[in-house]
Amino acid sequence: MADVFYYIIFNPAAGSGTSVATFKAVRKVLDARKLPYEIRVSRYSGHAVQLGKQIGSFNKHEHAVVMVIGGDGTLNQTISGLRQTDQPLLPVAYIPAGSGNDFARGIGMAQEPMKALDQILAATEPLVLDIGQYSEASRHESGYFVNNIGVGFDAAAVAAANRSNYKRILNRLHLGSLAYMFGVVNVFFSRKPFPVTVHHDGKFELIPRAFLCTTTNHPYFGGGVRILPTATPTDGEIDLIVVENLNIPYFLFLLLELIRGKHMKYKAVHHFKAKHLRVETSSLEFGQMDGEEMGTRPYDLDFNVVKQPFWIKLD
Repeated sequence: MADVFYYIIFNPAAGSGTSVATFKAVRKVLDARKLPYEIRVSRYSGHAVQLGKQIGSFNKHEHAVVMVIGGDGTLNQTISGLRQTDQPLLPVAYIPAGSGNDFARGIGMAQEPMKALDQILAATEPLVLDIGQYSEASRHESGYFVNNIGVGFDAAAVAAANRSNYKRILNRLHLGSLAYMFGVVNVFFSRKPFPVTVHHDGKFELIPRAFLCTTTNHPYFGGGVRILPTATPTDGEIDLIVVENLNIPYFLFLLLELIRGKHMKYKAVHHFKAKHLRVETSSLEFGQMDGEEMGTRPYDLDFNVVKQPFWIKLD
């Protein structure tokens, strides 16, 4: 096939600035191979949505690929922008250069940026995978997510990590995936259980003492924690895990089991899997989407999956 034209969306703030070195290395390889590309820099929160919209609205290249160099949040925003255009299914390539890089883990691609670039340059056709789609009734919001949306404890931990100084330090030490675990420690004793209603397959279930409530597209969140080991981005379904906090010692035990990937066998852990799910909370709770904060409010979330082409050749 003809040479691919790469639209590069680069987020220099990803990984607390460590993505800059990755961007320079990627550009050096593209130049050496004389591959055509155009660079667009994400300058502020939400800017990648606008850049994705611009590319999808004005692209004239027959073999165009949108290459994201940044974190999972930048990938999310780029896809969300493309989906609002008349070319919503332009293939997206991803160079993981953020803190957690759970999407790379979740689809089985290389987490090391230059190895990921090799997988991108080896591709000859798109790989079609699931991504999550959501609508939120209380704020009339809708959008997409590549990893997960969490309400409650995990979202509070994300908020604590994002606002901390240790995340920047850990990123510089190439230990950014530990930032979420530091956030967990920060918020563990300050969070309270809350009621969650889950609608699935024409039924509903009330879970009165939920603590962690995460809808996910693949196994990982929080920089490598296997929150739902059986979730996969290829089955056309969405997965939801709700973990109850019956008491602090037991929940701490469940958290340790979760980190080990051994938590699914316990009665306080509820797993739902369907083409369509709805989650309602009545109390004010933190929310997070692909590691970005969604705010604090009662949530009424509808979930399903859609297909998204990615430009990568997996090993």
